[in-house]
Amino acid sequence: MILKTIGRILGLLLIAVLIAVIYNAIQERRYRAHMPLAEVISPGEDAAMADAIAMALRMINRTRDGLTEDGVEGLSTPAGDGKTTTPPIEEGPVVYRRDVHIKTHGCVKARFTVPELEGRYRWGVFREPGSFDAWIRYSNGDYVLHPDKTRDARGMAVKLMGVEGEKLLGWQRDAKTQDFVMMNSPNYFIRHLDDYVELTKYLAVQDNFGYFLNGWSWNPFTWRWRELRLVMGTKKPPPETPLMTQYFSASAYALGPDQYIKFSARPAQCRDPQGEPVDTRDGGWATPKSDYNFLRLRMGEQLAAGPACFDFMVQTQVLGKPMPVEDATIVWREKDSPFVPVAHIEIPAQTFDTAEQNRYCEDLSFNPWHSLADHRPVGVFNRVRKALYEEVHKYRWASNQQQYGDGDAVTLAPGQPAEPDSWCIDGREGDCAP
Repeated sequence: MILKTIGRILGLLLIAVLIAVIYNAIQERRYRAHMPLAEVISPGEDAAMADAIAMALRMINRTRDGLTEDGVEGLSTPAGDGKTTTPPIEEGPVVYRRDVHIKTHGCVKARFTVPELEGRYRWGVFREPGSFDAWIRYSNGDYVLHPDKTRDARGMAVKLMGVEGEKLLGWQRDAKTQDFVMMNSPNYFIRHLDDYVELTKYLAVQDNFGYFLNGWSWNPFTWRWRELRLVMGTKKPPPETPLMTQYFSASAYALGPDQYIKFSARPAQCRDPQGEPVDTRDGGWATPKSDYNFLRLRMGEQLAAGPACFDFMVQTQVLGKPMPVEDATIVWREKDSPFVPVAHIEIPAQTFDTAEQNRYCEDLSFNPWHSLADHRPVGVFNRVRKALYEEVHKYRWASNQQQYGDGDAVTLAPGQPAEPDSWCIDGREGDCAP
């Protein structure tokens, strides 16, 4: 009798869940039928952004407290099999890391080459054929350290150097760099700014599901089913190495004054100066996936053997298609607008996993608003990033006992410029680009 009663209760719960899912699907269809395709800035965004910043700083402090309790010093990460570990950057207290994407696989030197392009793509860094030196940071997406085999988003942040022109961020207006920030999923899982703030309130106390289950409510009609499905879609199995998966901007950007795009970096064939294919290591790894830091170590194996390459591509918005710029949860379908290569990224063979370069990598900051006007970020997700990333960067610097200048600009430690202008590490000639 008891088992029969339990079965009936479970059956009713299942029916309620199915009805809730169907209801959410109907609501989503109605939304898509009337969603705006251009920018729409809602009143009250500034106040909500202030809340988002406060929660991000709380996440940084909570993460540092957790690492301190675990005895993780400097920038080191635990060794999964007891044999390998990221070398500690410095002895002493745990550093304040980013609010998300806190685990770095490494920063590598790269070359970003722009060919002759069709007129519609010739804006900003794509205006003329040429090449830029670059730093690229690869990372896991979570706000806590965990083994690389854990399902997660992965990040690729590119900083081009030698980029002339005024930038959008006030205190970096004259810096000669341009940032492109990506992850290996084509969309985000949060649609509205208020939802983002609500999510961060739960993440700040390390509750991963409270937001999606509406504070662990028993009522499935209040759960955020669509967001839960989308976030699980960003939690992907790890790639073979960080250099062997495709990355996406997910959010939209301008390309010139009157068109919107999304961009992506896809692994590509490397070629020598004569245009002949160059072999790239893609297997036979000495590091098993069971190692806590296997993505970092395999990337080291790959770049010790030879180069790795990506095609940097853009996807232009087509009016009349479901390609909104405000809503970064909606994937722009490639059948409506395919990605078009506009640059080639070559990451030459190199050794990157050193204490000095790892520290330099941690000190670098990436912000999609550190950008030429021709590549202006658009949409609510990008608008919240502008202040959020800047404040997180400044807070980390202050908390890690770096020095400030006049309150706007950051004066960094000797050898650590606010924006790098070369491949040099601490001015050592051997680490400079030719």
